[in-house]
Amino acid sequence: MNDLSNQYKNVKGKSSSGGAPTAQDLTTIFEGLGDISKLTKEGTGILAGADAGLGTKFKSFAVSVRSLGSIGVTPIVDAQNVGFSTQGGGAGLNITTGTPSAANQSAADLIADVITATGTFNDLKTLLGGSYANASDLANALVKTAEMQGATTAQITALAQTVAENLPQAAPLIHTAGAAGGGTGYENNESRVMADMGVFTEAALGYGHQIIPGLQVGGNLKVIEGTMSETGILVLSDDKEFSDIVSDARKHKRNSTNIGIDLGARLDFSELLDTEIWGKPSVGVTARNINSPKFKRPGVPAGLNPVLAQDWNTSDYKLKPQVRAGAALEVLKFLTVATDLDLTENETYVAGYHSRQLAFGAELDFTKGKSWGLPIRVGLNKNVAESDSEMYYTAGVGFRLARFWLELAGAMSGETAKVDGKSIPTSAAASFQLGFVF
Repeated sequence: MNDLSNQYKNVKGKSSSGGAPTAQDLTTIFEGLGDISKLTKEGTGILAGADAGLGTKFKSFAVSVRSLGSIGVTPIVDAQNVGFSTQGGGAGLNITTGTPSAANQSAADLIADVITATGTFNDLKTLLGGSYANASDLANALVKTAEMQGATTAQITALAQTVAENLPQAAPLIHTAGAAGGGTGYENNESRVMADMGVFTEAALGYGHQIIPGLQVGGNLKVIEGTMSETGILVLSDDKEFSDIVSDARKHKRNSTNIGIDLGARLDFSELLDTEIWGKPSVGVTARNINSPKFKRPGVPAGLNPVLAQDWNTSDYKLKPQVRAGAALEVLKFLTVATDLDLTENETYVAGYHSRQLAFGAELDFTKGKSWGLPIRVGLNKNVAESDSEMYYTAGVGFRLARFWLELAGAMSGETAKVDGKSIPTSAAASFQLGFVF
């Protein structure tokens, strides 16, 4: 959205003053319509988190302190005020009608074909302004205007390709904006991002007990201090960058304290039946925050822009119960396979995006039974709550020497997204654990 804001500044100025758009300006408009269409999809946003903890145990008791922080950034796109004619009180873009040169007629024909195929002619005419009899007239006018602003054939060809790539997916947005008459124009677009952030520090006392051979149960009683933060930025009018959103959120925060309860159980079939079973199968289940502790969010700051105030969430944040089950099987002495599944669908800090993780993994350890160990692990993860979520891959290695152990792990998706022109994984994670038995 920052990129859109920066790219559209020049177009916005010409729309207000009646300037003629260049080939780059027209390319920006159609790229922007395509990008805005992607951002309007529910569940679009950014999730980030960081956890840290310290714990120890003595016999059946455990004491731990853990801090879990997450932030979600949700774009809220104004899909109506995207017109470039006279809606905002300005002169509108100066698009010249006429016939382009023979060298650029094929580009104009491609644009016309796409406009016709997507049925967007009438709505584009509304958004761009001007009088055109049909899609060919509009396409010819766009190319003619670019020519008059000094565009080369290569630039006009690139413009036509941009229209062909973006117009099909942008068609629903264009129909919506066209039906609204372009709103009050792009000058008054109210696209924004809202950030919701929570940091929870838990001090827990845990107890575990074997009910019968093979069946172990346990639980945590936790005191949780929660810090909820929130902010919002009007992307196209606030003089702020996206990177400012975290520092802004920390200015609007509220602390509250509550009690949390966790429960868990593990069943080892070989121990339960007192016999050797192939694979030494075991299953387990954990339930976190079964009492749904609530935490206060900050109120709407005084003087906040009314557009942001309408999206400010003042309701209590609830740590809803999260239940997860898993099973493990020792296929070979040196190979263990396992799977885990969230039994509950969990909310996230991005509006409309839910999480329910399914994981498969394997551990290869040729050093079992020795005084040192070097287990290697690989796995797959999938968020089954979102049908279009990508698969991501996990890997890790452990090191054990006498009473000391070290764990390193990472995860990365196979899909990428472009940020500032660079391709980065759409999901990534890393973890580090250090322990000593005394």
